Amino acid sequence: MPKAPCNSASTPSCTHSASSRHCRPHGSTPTSPMKLDRSTIDRFLPPRMLRALQRLPLYSRRVVMGSTTGSHRSPMKGFSNEFADHRAYVRGDDLKHLDWKVFSRTERYYIKQYEESTNLSAQIILDASGSMNYPRRPRADQITKYQYACHLAAGLAYVLTRQQDPVGLIVFNHDLVAQLPPMRSMTHLRRVLTTIDDIQPDERTDTPKALHTVAAKLKRRGLLILISDLLDDPDQIKKALARFRIRGHDAIVIQVLHEDELNFPFERTVTFKDLETQQRMTVQGAQIAAAYNQQLTAFLDQHKQACFEHHFDYVLTSTATPPDTLLTSLLTRRSN
Repeated sequence: MPKAPCNSASTPSCTHSASSRHCRPHGSTPTSPMKLDRSTIDRFLPPRMLRALQRLPLYSRRVVMGSTTGSHRSPMKGFSNEFADHRAYVRGDDLKHLDWKVFSRTERYYIKQYEESTNLSAQIILDASGSMNYPRRPRADQITKYQYACHLAAGLAYVLTRQQDPVGLIVFNHDLVAQLPPMRSMTHLRRVLTTIDDIQPDERTDTPKALHTVAAKLKRRGLLILISDLLDDPDQIKKALARFRIRGHDAIVIQVLHEDELNFPFERTVTFKDLETQQRMTVQGAQIAAAYNQQLTAFLDQHKQACFEHHFDYVLTSTATPPDTLLTSLLTRRSN
């Protein structure tokens, strides 16, 4: 599939110059969260988004590991909330957990077991590669893919913080750019907003490599939220996602594309410049539109099918869709 197109369909030749701001090197310290001004908070979490997300939860669809009591199922069997299984009675078990209905049928004693509730540990994995910086010069009514992804990350981090679940942040391009360990406080939420605001997408992407690195680092299962344009090899991304599945993680994959990438409005002679490799290609837009759309459909289907096979949520969105609308739809669907 072609990389992100140029900035404007009305311009015969479009270019992209390297930004003066770059992703921070791994391990560097972003601006202090206490210096985050109110305008930054309002930009990522405007009142409209806060109202939309105020009562919506974010649940894991798989059992998760946690250290404190919460609202998510743990793989550890206990005697707390939701029925999970039976086991044979052994001397010393609490008789109040005997299943008398099973005894009446089998004349054998069995103990009811339940799933223990636990806190969900979530990691937001955010793509900050060069292709996420499209459009390079957005119109007044547009935002870049990275800015859109930041709105989604901020909204999800807010929901998790509000429901007292720890949330971490991992930002990547061809390598990991920034990491914040999962925590659950408003101070930490401000730190998340500071970090994503401090990063300008740049450099080439290597999504599979980044995902393999993340999988190796995570020591406990939880919910992973990948927000990316996924402009990389679908087969390699599928293999990386398989590692998350094998390790027992739940995942939400949100593919963010610009409306130009989804609708290909280019008709005249246009020069595309890859935002990561700087390679150029001049084409007649009208002549390649059909082939582009065909390849795009196949490309998107590969990502969707990979998530389906791993039992992960897949969401395709355009930057033209309001972020709060997308998040409301996603959270409502997962809570039903």
